Amino acid sequence: MASDAVTLIMNDHRVMEQLFDRLRAGAGDRQLLLDEIAARLTAHSHAEELQVYPSLPTDEAHHGADEHHEAERMLHDLQRMGPDDEGFADCLDDFIATVGHHIEEEENTVLPALRDAVDDARLIEIGAAFERVRLEELAVAGISVS
Repeated sequence: MASDAVTLIMNDHRVMEQLFDRLRAGAGDRQLLLDEIAARLTAHSHAEELQVYPSLPTDEAHHGADEHHEAERMLHDLQRMGPDDEGFADCLDDFIATVGHHIEEEENTVLPALRDAVDDARLIEIGAAFERVRLEELAVAGISVS
């Protein structure tokens, strides 16, 4: 099921957006959803930073990593609060907006830059490495992906 890095990253973004929709709607156990979001965000971020960002210009890689760290910090704040705490909804909205901004910027700027920087064969190699790291980290978190 190998695919290129850009496709895999964008697929991850769509999964995250679906989880956000479920979390906002209050569908299911919100704490479990937060835990899944945390695991997926961490796995995605680490896989990008280790396998994708080295192929990008340094300034774009640093900016992306900074945005990942900010989103992870906000997510940890949410997890400490709990879904029923006062202020949770506002923090959730801020977190989702921050991740949404990162996704938009990445899909409109970073991923096209990656496509320009490497050939198709290299995009597939990067995709395989990205997927390997992502799946390993998800497995550690107890999330199996078929």
